[in-house]
Amino acid sequence: MKKFLIACLCVLNVVCVNAQTPQLEWGPELVRPRKTDIGGLIGCDKNSFYCVRNVHSFFSVRTGAIEKYSKKTMTLEYVKEFKMPEVNGKELQYEDMFILNGQILVFSSAYFGDQNKKIAYVQKINTNDGSLAGSPKEIDQIVADKKRNSGSFSFIVSNDSTKILIARNDPYEKYANEKFSYKLLDGNTNVLWSASLELPYKDKNFSISNYRVDNSGKVFMLAKVLKEKEDRERKKPIYTFNLISYNNATKSLKEMQITLGDKYISDVSFAITPKGNIAIGGFYSNKSAAGLAGSFFMSIDKEKNQELSKGTKDFSTDFLTEFMSARRADKHKELYNYNIDYLVSQPNGGLIMVAEQFYINAVTTCQPKGGCTTTYYYNYNDIIVVNFNPDASIKWIKHIPKTQVSTNDGGYHSSYSFVVTGDKLNFIYNDNPKNLKPDADPRRSKNGISRKMVTVIVAMNLSDGNFKKTAMFSAKEEKIYTRPKIAMQLSKNQSLFYAIKRKKFKFGIITY
Repeated sequence: MKKFLIACLCVLNVVCVNAQTPQLEWGPELVRPRKTDIGGLIGCDKNSFYCVRNVHSFFSVRTGAIEKYSKKTMTLEYVKEFKMPEVNGKELQYEDMFILNGQILVFSSAYFGDQNKKIAYVQKINTNDGSLAGSPKEIDQIVADKKRNSGSFSFIVSNDSTKILIARNDPYEKYANEKFSYKLLDGNTNVLWSASLELPYKDKNFSISNYRVDNSGKVFMLAKVLKEKEDRERKKPIYTFNLISYNNATKSLKEMQITLGDKYISDVSFAITPKGNIAIGGFYSNKSAAGLAGSFFMSIDKEKNQELSKGTKDFSTDFLTEFMSARRADKHKELYNYNIDYLVSQPNGGLIMVAEQFYINAVTTCQPKGGCTTTYYYNYNDIIVVNFNPDASIKWIKHIPKTQVSTNDGGYHSSYSFVVTGDKLNFIYNDNPKNLKPDADPRRSKNGISRKMVTVIVAMNLSDGNFKKTAMFSAKEEKIYTRPKIAMQLSKNQSLFYAIKRKKFKFGIITY
């Protein structure tokens, strides 16, 4: 247990960025146990937040401890060493962890060769002291002859955070129809219903990218389906995206194809709106599945499975000149490597879509006398934000210039955290101080990952998309570096983030 001990080094301090911007409050500086790091934030309740501490070895990363912190002071309340339990002499493998009904639920699985089964389990953690409660409870199983092809489980929290869906993906069969099974659990891990379904698509041609569960327990999934070779046409998409829904109350399975004619859908996601309909947002290309030429929006009545609105819009020349030369923009050259990170449903039925450019470059250098070294460059760059009206027209589209390049670290200090507060969209990330100068060229932004980086907040108006970037603190002055990927929203006007330097770390809370 000593290796998970965290010591408090300094008292709480408050920094006011300035009178018109959010307020930053630091927690105490803590000592990071050797060969460990915060692996993720589990969630929060009324008074506390919880995180997972990972232990790193040369070949692996494992969950080492559960930690509880005060939301008010960000002080450590407990560290509880975490070890996956055993069932029939076999240690369970960690799958996922959530907070539901004020308790932490840990999901795990194991393959038992003597039974030819992969079995999923759930166990509760007492939030008062971090201890495991009771024994692992079996919740699902997959029949599988071989461990290397034993299928998988996915765990999805419902829209209202009161239920959990277990999606079971059976072992891969290349020429068999796609089969999947579901179980819906309540907050106490009791089974509400279960179902097994089959679709007329070959396993090799079918993949699911998104799941959603509405408040009533209805299941929605977004699937990518490759066309059979005989159905493919030259210079046209060889795949379709299908929205599939299952209503256990009526035992009905519905499917709707998301199509833009001859356009290639580059990326797509969907959300359940406050009114209970489905809002779909994405990007498309006129040339290939990799490019971005514009954005699209669809609104679907989930009960009738009918389109309410649909529209596409190419990026304007003015918008493209923010990324490239005017000559290239006039030719409508496409953008590349953008991934949709967030969809925000609006009360009026509209949708806000947030995407970031991400890609990895690998450069291999070989010496004349032998021996090669490969360097991986992690690129987390510009952010695109699109605000769609309910009728599928675009209210506004904005571009936040950002350049973040690091090597062989997985983008440890890169990317951004995203918080919606009142009439603002807030983006927090690490930037180069030169990019904050009034004469900085957004098309030639400096790399934001360096020892001199500053943590900035971009506050964007929901009404018109106009935004302002402000430096919150300098890593050089505070002697600590933000990890934007480790962050979460605590309340309507507060968010939490994590910062680290060598053997020390601390949390910060931003009040908007």
